[in-house]
Formats: sequence, C-alpha cells, structure tokens
Amino acid sequence: MAIIDARTLPDASPIEADLVIIGGGMAGIALARELAGGPLQVAILESGGMEIDGENQALYAGSGVQRAPGNPDRPFDDYPIQSRVRALGGSGHVWGGKCAPLDPADFAERAWIRHSGWPVTREAMQPYYDRACDLLEIARFPLERQPSTDPARQPLALDAADGFFPAPRAFSKFSGGVDKAAFDAFRTRFAEAPNITVYLHANVTKIRRRDAEIVGLDVACLSGQRHTAKAARYVLAVGGIENVRLLMASENLGNRHDLLGRFFQGHVTYSADGDAEAEGTAVTISRDTPMELYAPAKRGAHCVIGADLQAQARLKTGNFTATLFRATTTNPDTKAIARAGGRLAGRGDGQVLGYFAMAEHFPNPESRVTLDPDHKDSLGMPRVRLTWVYGEQDYPDLERSVAGLADALGASGEGRLCWSIPRDKLLAISSASRHHMGTTRMHADPTKGVVDPDLRLHEASNFYVAGSSVFPTSGIANPTLTILALVMRLADHLKRETVQ
Repeated sequence: MAIIDARTLPDASPIEADLVIIGGGMAGIALARELAGGPLQVAILESGGMEIDGENQALYAGSGVQRAPGNPDRPFDDYPIQSRVRALGGSGHVWGGKCAPLDPADFAERAWIRHSGWPVTREAMQPYYDRACDLLEIARFPLERQPSTDPARQPLALDAADGFFPAPRAFSKFSGGVDKAAFDAFRTRFAEAPNITVYLHANVTKIRRRDAEIVGLDVACLSGQRHTAKAARYVLAVGGIENVRLLMASENLGNRHDLLGRFFQGHVTYSADGDAEAEGTAVTISRDTPMELYAPAKRGAHCVIGADLQAQARLKTGNFTATLFRATTTNPDTKAIARAGGRLAGRGDGQVLGYFAMAEHFPNPESRVTLDPDHKDSLGMPRVRLTWVYGEQDYPDLERSVAGLADALGASGEGRLCWSIPRDKLLAISSASRHHMGTTRMHADPTKGVVDPDLRLHEASNFYVAGSSVFPTSGIANPTLTILALVMRLADHLKRETVQ
C-alpha cells in the first residue's frame, strides 16, 4: 500500500492491522514479502528512515564488555551502536552478502556441549533454506555434499578420516554494501502490495499485554508524536540485542524463567600476522595446483574448512572453520605471511596462504544483555548493557580444533598449519562480527527457552520473535540465511493459523 513517515501522522494516530511486524530489517522485510498479496493486512513499524541517520543510530548506544578466562577484560562500549543499523533494511545496509546454512552438527544435541540442540533438524530446515536462497538469488545449498568437477577447485583430502570438509559460502547481491540499487528494490518494492504498509520513524517503546495476550503497542517518534498499534498477532524482529531490550522494557515480558537476554553468543575471528619473533596464522599447502575453491582471486563463492559432527565428537569440540585467503605485501595485516609465501614459492615448494579461525561460542547463561536503568535514550528507553562472556571451555576448544586441523593436514600430506596466538592474547586480538544470537532461544520446554519451536513467545499466545536471537547455538555460518529460512517457516505457520 505505502511507505509512510509516522512523523507526518496526526498525534495519537491508531495503526491497525491483522499482523504488526516490529522491525524493518532483513527478517521483517522477508516476512512481509512472504505475506504480500495475501489476505492479511500487514504493518511494519521501522524505527529508522530510509537511510542511516545519526540521531536514529544514537538510540542504540549502550555499554559493553567482553570477558574470557585468563584474559584481561576488554571494554566494548562501542559495539552496541556500531554493530547494528537503524533504517529500513536494517543491517542489510552494511552486510557483505555472505550466505551459508548452519551445518547438521549445529542442530544436534551434543553431549559434550551444555545447552546444545535445536527443536528442529537440519533436514527439516532444507526446504526453507531453499526458499531463502531463492529470495536472495543465490544457488541453493544441498543437504548432501556435492563433488567438484572443476580441476581448479578440488578440495583438500581431509574429509574421510578426519571429518574436516569444504563448507560452501556464497554471496547475495541484496546488500547495501554490494549492490545498492538491488538492495533498495529489495527493501521497498514489496510495500507496493495492497496489504502491506510500512511506517518509518515508528519506535515501539512498550508491548502491552492482558494475561497471555498482547493487546497493543506504544509507538513514539523522535519528533514527539505518540501513536498506538494494534493487531491480532505480532512479530518482534529488531535484532538479537533490541529484541531483549524491548521485551525487558515491557514489564520483563518473556522472562518468567530468567532466560531472557541470557546465552548471548557472537562470532569472532582469530588471526595474526607474523613478525621477527613469531610466525603468523598461515597454512603451508603442499600442492602447487590452484586453491580457487578456498581462496579465489576475486570475491565470490568459495569454501571454508569446516569440522563436521564426526570431527567434533572425536575432538570433543564445537563447530570450527578456517577461512583461507591470499596474503599480500600491500596489506599491512598480512605482510609477513606474504613474504613467507614468496620465499616458499621461490623454492618451488608449495604455497602459503593466510587463514583466520572461527570457533563456536558455546551457550553461556552468564553471557547476557541487561538493561541499564540509570541511562536512557531520547525516547526514555533504558539503554542496554552487554556482558559478552566466554566460558572455561571456549578457548581450549578453539586450540583443540586448530590442532585437529593441523594434524589432519600433516597426516594427509596436504600441508602444515601455524598457530601462534597465546591463549591470554586471544580476546585482545579477536575481531567481532555483527552477529547477536541466543538471547531469546527457542526450546519446546518453557523453562529452557523464551520462544517455542514455532517462534511463539511462551508467555503470549499471539506474539512471535524472529531473528538470530532465537538460535539455541551459534554455529559458525553468517546468520542471515538461517534467519530468513526461519522466517519462511514462520510465514507458513502464520498462513496456516489464518485459515484455521
């Protein structure tokens, strides 16, 4: 129907629909697209405008700290504001477009990892992953691994005995950082459907409930207007931190069992260039044949080295990947690795690539998002405090995973791997991604999760939560594709409810 600036509405305007989606990021847009042209009248309430704006971004400001055993605390106050975007399209404005499904192991309950296991299997998610890939116009990811017939893209021989395999990654054009014109069309054209209305600059400040039913929303504009929104059903999709913030600010909705905001998980990478005293994180590959499968010359579809359930069970670790890349002397972060590669190539003895490691951040109830009642934003909402905590298992797990890959490379004759980062330096050198997971985790048991397997809030009959906050475990893959797959699944559920 339209994209409307809520600031232009008369004060105290009522917004009414069959379904209200709180948040116009990738999840909210994908859900609206699935419902476009259908019988439901859908309203999206987006806090920001069409483009990134400093006044809107300031609403994200909060405080943060990272903690890990044996490492000094790392102040992280900038992360809550820098890792999100408050505008129509959400973090799709800065997302690089990288896509991958979670691995089958990510959905499994692994006895050696507390709080692991999803209430849905990877096999059951396959049709929704297929639909998410179609939406993003990328090739689908088949459940069974496909052999490569391209001689320039042959995998390392690590899989059969050791459980390390080539895990594919693809890139979508629907990103503000990749193809802005395509992204702009993706985030706006769905609103042309007669049953869709998008409201910009519409900040939801409170969710109102009566017993187990949500009965309305308070909506505020930075310009001073106040509105209300009411629907038969609601979907909250404002990100892994803001989902928690709004629920907590709404009389602790969803927190009956003190789970809301806990189990925050993030993705970080670990790498280091070498110097005169230490080698960098580099892989020496024995073969001289091209490594296009893992380190293509140009940005595009490739594979990382992943650890499947067999490897994780053998090593008693979580998920792990090593992403290989071509080091260059023009990059100040990879100069030493590139020089080492040049020396090796000069002898005609294989090749050297840089790599960065990622290890699954284990679910930890002490890693959490809370509210800071002493500091409020310009709408009167309490700001967030992020306490991002690694447990005793995380860093030893990372080191065992690296050692397992090194053993596999050596035993197969495919190469050698160097790991030169002391455990007490891991937190300081880690680089955080914009991925916020786990804070409204899904579980069939309301004492173990905030939402049920249909993403319905356990405490409300007509309220759902979408996004990576519902992930029980983090895996390694960029979360966007799984977020969209879960949205496809939710859309089907909402359609079924409509016809009942």
